[in-house]
Amino acid sequence: MRGWAWVCLLLAAPGCRGCDGASTGATADTPAPSGAADCDSRTTEKLGVPFSKLCPGDVPAGGPSFTPFWISAQPLNCSAGEHETLRCPYVAPLHHPAPGETRAPLSPPAIRATVLEASTAQGWCYMRFAGRLPTREERARAEVSLGLAAVVVEASAGDPLHFAFSRLAEWVTEGPCETPTVASCKVGMYPSGGRRPIPWDSMLSCSAAPLTGDAGALLDVGESCPAPGFDWAASQGKLPCAVRSSVARAPVLGFALTCKAPFPPGPHPADDLEKTAAVRCVMPGTMR
Repeated sequence: MRGWAWVCLLLAAPGCRGCDGASTGATADTPAPSGAADCDSRTTEKLGVPFSKLCPGDVPAGGPSFTPFWISAQPLNCSAGEHETLRCPYVAPLHHPAPGETRAPLSPPAIRATVLEASTAQGWCYMRFAGRLPTREERARAEVSLGLAAVVVEASAGDPLHFAFSRLAEWVTEGPCETPTVASCKVGMYPSGGRRPIPWDSMLSCSAAPLTGDAGALLDVGESCPAPGFDWAASQGKLPCAVRSSVARAPVLGFALTCKAPFPPGPHPADDLEKTAAVRCVMPGTMR
């Protein structure tokens, strides 16, 4: 599968509303947008948040051109003082270097992701980074080239023990939303479709280490890892299954997860799965 079909595959996942009409972006025959030819893929930080630059050359060949943009490499996380009032589930943020980067893949530690309503999420991006929420197409492109995902790991309460891998939904818009609010924007979630409740009572805090050799049991997000007889002390928290990378690019096959045993959950508001999601921001490609 090549080119734009990669992005369409992501957008056409069960329940997804993408790829249901002609693309509004430029076609492959359209001249590249200004700055695309000399675009340099890299990751940097702004206000303590890592951002990765996505260039047209990073996406599998054959798709439409687009203007380079920066996207946060992980969902925005809670500060220590926000945990008492905001929804802050633990996630393992997965991230590949862009094809143009020469550095080794990161080993992202666990973070506590902020889960907010859409208008507040857009306001955060606008006020903190002079940015906005990503469009659905931008988020799909980032998935294809950077493997960005926010994975929630849950330890089952049943016997035998197993670990479930699920994705934390993120806000997206159908087109660029340049205003501080989303009142006039078409807002959705990525990926779209049914959402699982956040497993507050059985959620694990997991770091992710890139796998470049034998990965053992390599699972997609959405699958469960059987772990009969799993011993937290003997394993030092390393799960018997790894998460498969969504980027088909050597040498990284996936990410091994090292987790902390379940712990008593802190206070949290009641879930509202239809009105809250994680926040990832996009900034113009001119950021230095």
